[in-house]
Parts: sequence; structure tokens; C-alpha cells
Amino acid sequence: MHPPEMIERIKELLANKSLHEYEIFVASTDKLRAEAKDGVVHSLDRATETGLSLRILLDGAFGFAYGSSADDNLVEAALVSARHQFKDEFNHIPQASGDPTELDVYDERIVRAGPDECIERAIELEAAARAADQRIQQVRKASFSRAIAHVYLVNSKGAAVSARVTTCSASIMVMAKQGDDMQAGYEFGFSHTWPDIDVHWIGSEAARQATSMLGARHIKTMRLPVLFDNASTSDMLGIIGESFLGENVVKGKSYLKNKLGTACFSPMINLRDNPLDPLAADACGFDGEGMPSRDNVLVKDGVLQGYVYDSYWAKVAGTVSTGNAVRGGYRSMPGLGLRHLCLMPANGGGAGLKGLGQTLKVTDIMGLHMADPISGEFSVGVNGFLMHGDEVLYPVREAALSGNIFEMFTRVLALGNDVRAFGSVKCPSILIDAMDLSSK
Repeated sequence: MHPPEMIERIKELLANKSLHEYEIFVASTDKLRAEAKDGVVHSLDRATETGLSLRILLDGAFGFAYGSSADDNLVEAALVSARHQFKDEFNHIPQASGDPTELDVYDERIVRAGPDECIERAIELEAAARAADQRIQQVRKASFSRAIAHVYLVNSKGAAVSARVTTCSASIMVMAKQGDDMQAGYEFGFSHTWPDIDVHWIGSEAARQATSMLGARHIKTMRLPVLFDNASTSDMLGIIGESFLGENVVKGKSYLKNKLGTACFSPMINLRDNPLDPLAADACGFDGEGMPSRDNVLVKDGVLQGYVYDSYWAKVAGTVSTGNAVRGGYRSMPGLGLRHLCLMPANGGGAGLKGLGQTLKVTDIMGLHMADPISGEFSVGVNGFLMHGDEVLYPVREAALSGNIFEMFTRVLALGNDVRAFGSVKCPSILIDAMDLSSK
């Protein structure tokens, strides 16, 4: 049964039971993943499935069920679920509110890619890493994937949307050895279009990262400016992003609560949550509840402009959804989340990064998941390079860095011109004025 037919069948069954408040979500996916090892295919996984989920609202309680068949068993399971869930005055099926933006994130070239091509590119990825430097001793998880997805969402309040999306990705981890010293390097690529994945660059860049850290030293205690590369900046933005969620604001778990219109960041900081960006992993014209996606301005010139909401937390807060319902597939209910947090430099970036004296360039942060997302306090280990201008003096390992992420982002001196997307975050490198570093 095709997805539109599954939806119509469920609607008929709901009508027969006089259930008039509902949401039907259907996802059809086809995924291929190849991994290479020692120049040959190590594994090949393929998963193709179509499934649907049903949410019904009954006397203020949500019932949820999912499965592969559009039948009465699914409807009955959702009904039983609703009868045993707590009632909440804020539960509701969101009203359709405008047409979603059409995004071009579907590439027929990806659709045509079969197992042989995925295997070939995984092997090329591994070969590129090994050929880059003779000190590469091990290659782990040289993988190439492609995926095709069609999603459909219909609810009882007029929402009726669908989208098709393709993705391809590659990733690799390598180990470089020189004497007794071993260092790891990791690189990846992700896109909605086939030509954007350059496995030769990804493999050689992973090798460069690993070999560049050979001979890394402990740094002496010092105070100096710190340049976080775009990858480590994305990690920090992942922590900061929690404070923009309406749920955390309502619950008093956000550092940014009651600070709308306040300069909470450096004037150089401009943040948006923009799932309409074709580079977003979650690029789609509608969110997990079928509400139109929006380019939400969160921070402008350092001043807090807003938070993000799905329909539930918007109703709790007395506002409207910002199109920020996310869902992991048909097996999960939608929930609130950031979709594509973007830190974009003004005028292309790069100003202020030239002519630097001595700095520490951070390329890896260890233990950031232990940071307090409410207060922003953190204490982590970092790897990177001690620099003088553009010259690398020596690689640094396990330096200790502590402070407050929110306070750090009030002291941003410059943003780089190396903007890159990392899943749900897109950002450049950032330069922070003097910070205290010590041996871990």
C-alpha cells in the first residue's frame, strides 16, 4: 500500500470510531551504507522500509502508536494509549498555518546510486587516506552512505504536507604513528546532492589532521587569545542552543530567560535557526508537526531576539509555533528542538584574524558534554596548536580550559570566513580574547 493510500485508510478507520482529532505521519526510506577495510568492502547494509505513526487526541490526552500497516490494530493501539495517558490542557492538534516553502533537496543522482557505487566510494575514501601519508597506520570506519526519504503528514486541522529528501555522506577515522606516538584524525562530508561529497579530500584531510598532531606537547600555564576552529565552535553552540528552547525558558532552565532585548552576546554574534537553508541536515519546508518552517532570528548584533517553540510549548508560553517540532522518524512523537542553528559572520568574516600574535587554536574539545547548559559553566580538556600568526609553533595536547560559555561569547573578537555545516549547526571559527590555559 502506497503512503497516500495508507493515510486515507487510517482516516476511514478513525471516522468509523468517531475520532476527529488526529495526526498521521508516514515515512518511506531507502538507506545504503558501505564500509571499506584494507582496500575491499568490509560491510554493506541496506534498509528499506515504510512505516506510519498515529497521534489521536482524546479528552485532553494524546495516544500514540506506530507500525507498518494501516489497519484497525494501529488505531486501536493509539486509542488504548490515549486512555492511559495523562490529560493536559495544552495538548492540541495544531491548526494548519500557510503553505510550506518548497526546497530543492532531492537529487536524482543519489537515487540512482546503488550498492556498487557506494562500495567504490568507500574504498576510494580509505585509499585516499592511506595515500596521503605513509605514517597512516590504521583506517577505521571508512564509510559512504546514501539515503532517500519521502515523508507525508496529515492532521485533522487542515495540515496536508509532503516532502522528498536525499542525502549522501562519508566519514573516516585514521590513526597516524611516528615512533611511539599515535594520533587520530577524523573527517566527514554531508550533502543533499551527490557532487558535493569529495571522498579524496575527506580521506586526505583526516590523514592531515592525524599527522599534524604527532609530537604534540603539554602547554605551560599561560593566558592568551584562543581561536576555536569551526568544529569546536559548533560543539559550544550545541550547548548554548539549549537556552533558546521555549521549554527550557518556561521551566526556568534557560540562561536566557527574561533577557529578550538584552545584549547577552558580543555585538559580533548573529544567530538564526534556519531549516530553510539547503545545507541543513533537516532542510525541509515544514517541521515535525507539519507547521511551515521559518528562518528564526535568535540573536542580532549580540541582542537576544527570541526563542523557538513547537505547538505545545508555544501554547504553554502564550505564543505561536516557530516551526521547531522535530521527530526522529515514524517511531517517535514530535518534540521541541533546534533544527539548524546558524552563526554567520558579517561581511564574509575573517576581519580581525590576520596579524595575530600568539594564540592557541583549539581543534578538539574533550568533556564538553559535561558543561552545565543552564549556567554555562564548563571545565574541559582541549587539543590544538600553539600559533604565532599563521605559523604553527607546535601541536598541543590535553590543555585544561575552564570558564563560562555564555561569558566567553560576550568576548568574541572576530569570526572566521570558514563557515561550515555540522549537522544541526553551521558556523565559522571564532576568536576569544585572553583565556587562562594550563597543563591538564
